Amino acid sequence: MRLSKWSHVFEREGTIAILNSLTMDVAYLGKSDYALLVSAIGDSSPIDPSLSTVLREQGMMVEDSADEDVALRSLRDRLKSELTVDLLYLLLTDACNLRCRYCFEDAPDRSENFRPQQMTDETIVRSIDLFAAVTSRFGNHDKRKIIHLYGGEPLLNKAGVRRSIETVRSLKTNGGLPTDVAMTIVTNGTKVTQEDAALFAENGVTVGLSLDGPPDITDLYRIRRKSGVPVSELVAKAFDILKKNGVKVGLSVTMTPEAIERFDEFLEFFTKGRFGAADGISLNLLHYTPHVRFPDDYYTKALACQIKAFQRFREIGMYEERVMRKARAFADQQPIYADCGIVGNQLVIAPDGLVGVCQDYVKPRKYFPCSVYEPVDHAVLIESLFAGWRDRSPFYMGQCHGCFALGICGGGCPASAEQKTGLATNIDERACFHSKQILEWLIWDAYAQSCANP
Repeated sequence: MRLSKWSHVFEREGTIAILNSLTMDVAYLGKSDYALLVSAIGDSSPIDPSLSTVLREQGMMVEDSADEDVALRSLRDRLKSELTVDLLYLLLTDACNLRCRYCFEDAPDRSENFRPQQMTDETIVRSIDLFAAVTSRFGNHDKRKIIHLYGGEPLLNKAGVRRSIETVRSLKTNGGLPTDVAMTIVTNGTKVTQEDAALFAENGVTVGLSLDGPPDITDLYRIRRKSGVPVSELVAKAFDILKKNGVKVGLSVTMTPEAIERFDEFLEFFTKGRFGAADGISLNLLHYTPHVRFPDDYYTKALACQIKAFQRFREIGMYEERVMRKARAFADQQPIYADCGIVGNQLVIAPDGLVGVCQDYVKPRKYFPCSVYEPVDHAVLIESLFAGWRDRSPFYMGQCHGCFALGICGGGCPASAEQKTGLATNIDERACFHSKQILEWLIWDAYAQSCANP
């Protein structure tokens, strides 16, 4: 018998944790017990039967002759077979009224003739009809469908927002879409009105509102194209209007270097006062973009702050998306096949009706091979979209197989990887660092909680 190649060992204060990187099973041993285990394996002497049983059941110990790649192939084949189309990103416009300094949508090279467009009513109806038909055939009937109204800034096309909501409502009524389909809109908050809030409240639309911290931090990066009221004031006003109307609001927060340097103030800003009433928050690391430079230790510091924030949010019952996504996968022992739906979970439709797989490529219209105006068999559509992306997972990346965070990583953002390395199929280094640090923290956080609640 020997330890599996998927087994990884961690030590802290006299306790050993053995992790199965495929299944995320963890066994905790005293340091002396682990020393006895290693010694027994080394000289082929008997191992404590109860410990041996646990480690074998969790895939941490295997026979010397075991073909361990069988477990990897079985897991990744199962996860890939479970890919279903359940998400729609409807890009109502690729125009924006802000010029955020870190914006990753402006990073890819644009086509020479690029001009911002707004999605027409006809394109909206065709797009939602296409999603309804595709998800009916290639979706998971047990999984909730989600339609994201996206941009650019989607509220620059308010007629399109209303038409989208009306179209979805009609399809839910006549059975074209499930009655529990969710709608969200991601907005910078500068164009929200009482009329918008009432529309969202009436139709159960959740709002994702972008805000980066105290006013001076937000306004340092989120800059209006035309002078006027600072963005931070407009977002605060939008938040108040939305909450007054009973709209669910989540905050999308980019962790800038300034936010990290003033982290205690930053954290208090989101836990006290008006924004403590948010329904959730996502603390996002900066994407790689060639026109933005940040300190060499940015990711190390950002991650430490992210974990600290997650602990604080957990204490007050506030949901934080980025760490929680990893925490849930770890707790439920549900490996993450990929970080985004580009592998086969989502349709992304540009303002002109082109159908693609990733909203980050909308401005150059890269990886948008089809159109809602071109009749095509839905099976052919799915294959043309996802054939080159289904294996974009750490489970297929040989360089990832020896990593202890293999099961929880997801590979990060393909667009960010392509910007940094030239290939979308390469690893997003942010995700690599992030997943390792989060997983090690989760291992010891789980141990601490088990000791506190035996």
